[in-house]
Amino acid sequence: MIGNRDGSTPPRITPESPATDLTPERLWSLLGDSLRRRALRALDPDEGPVALSELGDRLADESDSSVEIKLHHVHLPKLDEAGLVRYDADENAVEARPRPDWADRYLEL
Repeated sequence: MIGNRDGSTPPRITPESPATDLTPERLWSLLGDSLRRRALRALDPDEGPVALSELGDRLADESDSSVEIKLHHVHLPKLDEAGLVRYDADENAVEARPRPDWADRYLEL
């Protein structure tokens, strides 16, 4: 498991039901943003919680230094609400959740 920048380990996030009620249309709407698609591809459901800073490092490029802020305020809350990730904003920890089988084809776009 990847730790926080300060060396601490992100807390385990309480599991909830997976995203089973997502329609293809809703999933398409969520995944219409390339940063959300990249975030989901960067998270492995078998990995456990990842620090927001680590996810930001995985996704950051030289042209956009505000990836972590965008993830925290916009993208991770939307993905959490849809049941695709678990995001604890207080602890800055995110964890992939099992996706419907058909969701992976949308991530390849």
